[in-house]
Amino acid sequence: MAIMDDRIDALLADIEAADTAAQAHVRRGEFGEEVTGQAAERTLLERMRGALGSTVQVTLPGRSITGTACFLGRDIIVLAGAEASVIAIRAVRGFRLITRVHRFDAGGLERLGLGSALRRWSAAYEEVSIDVADSAGSIRGRCALVASDYVEIAGRIIPFAAINAVHARTNPFG
Repeated sequence: MAIMDDRIDALLADIEAADTAAQAHVRRGEFGEEVTGQAAERTLLERMRGALGSTVQVTLPGRSITGTACFLGRDIIVLAGAEASVIAIRAVRGFRLITRVHRFDAGGLERLGLGSALRRWSAAYEEVSIDVADSAGSIRGRCALVASDYVEIAGRIIPFAAINAVHARTNPFG
């Protein structure tokens, strides 16, 4: 009789465990649908704001840059690592982030962009290295002139639209 009682107890425990697992699965499904619905309303810019202060890996054509996201501006993100990198968001092919946080409030300096960074480096007489789209290697030097939509460096005029990233020893916004 004791063997039969043990079997019945085991069967009831198994049925209860299966029911608990099924209920948990249903709850996860409902939660997943809620998260999916909310995610459809979120933007990349909000995700980048949420990543400020954390480690980010950015994939660009031909290279990958890892650093702490320290500034988000108009169409740029700045990573601080061995050097500061101002990266044009339009050139980014992918991000790897630790966090899934989204922040909705814009920073007061978010209107500053690539031109602002180049002007600050130029004023500090900082040497920069510019990664140009569809070009192997970088252009290195000091900015001779920073106009509204182009920079002159090392005898070359480079439109901002052709710049994937700019690197220097210092953070232009730090």
